Amino acid sequence: MRNYYYIKRLNISLLIGAAVILVGCGDPILDIEESNAYHWQKNMNEAEFEKIKEGMTYMEVVKIAGGAGETLKKDQFRWNDEILMTKAYNVQFKDDKLVKKEISEIKGKKK
Repeated sequence: MRNYYYIKRLNISLLIGAAVILVGCGDPILDIEESNAYHWQKNMNEAEFEKIKEGMTYMEVVKIAGGAGETLKKDQFRWNDEILMTKAYNVQFKDDKLVKKEISEIKGKKK
């Protein structure tokens, strides 16, 4: 009976430890996106685009934009405009540093 008590305490301790580890290993991008009041805020707007500067890391840009960009190619990402469905912001990184940014026009698909 006495051994059962120690095993039970050990299992509870392991369970609590595992829960603490899992909570501490959250996805930082998901945390940023979930902090937005509205789902469209993970997109970028022109004011946020102007804030991003060469040399910033991808995570710094994600924090400014409020969400992750769509991956176009390796180290190249696009954020759609929060309001205009015809505008997007393209950002390119090299060694996790922003090297190029540009505004592009999104054209509809022809039927």
